[in-house]
Amino acid sequence: MSSREKIAYLRGLIDGQKVADTPEKEKFFAALVDALDSLAEAMEEHEEVHNELNDYLEQLDEDVSELEDDLDALIEDEYDDDDEDYEDFDEEEYASVTCPECGKDFYYEPAAYEEDEDLLCPHCGKPFKYPED
Repeated sequence: MSSREKIAYLRGLIDGQKVADTPEKEKFFAALVDALDSLAEAMEEHEEVHNELNDYLEQLDEDVSELEDDLDALIEDEYDDDDEDYEDFDEEEYASVTCPECGKDFYYEPAAYEEDEDLLCPHCGKPFKYPED
């Protein structure tokens, strides 16, 4: 039984049993039933807002889950790509060098450079002669 139905039942009991035998009691019971009716209406409004918020949160939760799945897939792809790049990396084809300007190490492919060509540091952007073996 809903709140509204209970209030209607209570109103019927008050009217049917002639509980309000004086005008004061009649006024009191009428005010009591009106107050209960107002509370029931407010509860219904709050329940409606609650249901709307719940629907919104469920949709938001689904959206966040999709984003998490997409992010996990991107991260997994990134690690897979890194693994493949690492496997393709042949240390014999590349040489490690330290930039004389910034002091940071990086790899370069000696076969890709002419003998008099400068290396370009990927960290500081300064050119310098690559060391000969």
